[in-house]
Amino acid sequence: RWSSCITNLVYRARLRLCPASHLLRSLFLNKLANSLLDRFGQHDIMSDLDEAIELYRAALLLHPPGHSDQSSSLNNLANSLRDRFIQCGIMSDLDEAIELYRDALLLCPPGHSDQFMSLSNLAVSLGDRFQQCGITADFDEAIKLYRDALLLCPPVTN
Repeated sequence: RWSSCITNLVYRARLRLCPASHLLRSLFLNKLANSLLDRFGQHDIMSDLDEAIELYRAALLLHPPGHSDQSSSLNNLANSLRDRFIQCGIMSDLDEAIELYRDALLLCPPGHSDQFMSLSNLAVSLGDRFQQCGITADFDEAIKLYRDALLLCPPVTN
């Protein structure tokens, strides 16, 4: 617990010292958000998850279309929104996560190293929404995405 508090303090200090236009600001925003998300995973402190979401939003704003880190920022924010949906059942969080996962997938051309993760994340979230709302199209799309993801896996050899 102490190490995560110290880590958070270090990243908060770095952010305070880092001008809004500095190239490393998005990195510090993401590092602090990641640290808060880790602490949330250990201690279930909802304010950590809420703050992580806001920090991921701020980092995403620093990654305009075409930025090399935009896909990871979209996935980070979507993952944290899905986590909050799982904890609180807020459907708008899940809906936003699905849209962000779609955006991240669009940034992954065929063969991109993040394509499997993007397909899987979107499929899982569509499955969540199907379970909540019963929208058959979500279920059908999730199955298709899982199949697409499986095609990216190397064959198993014995």
